[in-house]
Amino acid sequence: MTGRDAGQLERELKDAFKNRALIYWEIYDELRRELGPEKAGALLARAIERRGKAAGDALFRGMPADPVKIGERFLAVSPANGRLFPTDVRRDDKGGIHIQVTVCPLKEAWEEAKLPAADMATICKIAGHFDNGVFVGRGVKFSAETWTEGKSGCCCLHLERS
Repeated sequence: MTGRDAGQLERELKDAFKNRALIYWEIYDELRRELGPEKAGALLARAIERRGKAAGDALFRGMPADPVKIGERFLAVSPANGRLFPTDVRRDDKGGIHIQVTVCPLKEAWEEAKLPAADMATICKIAGHFDNGVFVGRGVKFSAETWTEGKSGCCCLHLERS
């Protein structure tokens, strides 16, 4: 594959992630009109988390409950060798790993769509349930901080020893 072909595939992949983001938004927006924001958010979050669990089950099958190894496996399969979701990674002295996503194509899509900050924070939180599904139940303590107004970057994932 030539460099140009690889670049084109990377752009197409980024566009696919942005399309996913806009689908999340349109589904949420339609559901909130019918059901209200709380119920709509809960329903969409559950569906997204279920998909994340399936992805995590495949990715971490047979892995020990080691936060660093799990975090490193997650980073190793990041799309386009991590270029779509660049991160700052910090390991702590207690065997944990903390992954700060600095750029996210989903968040970029919502910014380009000019969602108000409150809506963007809501949809980031809902979309973040994918990570809950990926990491919860792996024998490690998982928590995440999703983007909120005034915060740089995107989400921050914390994997620590249970």
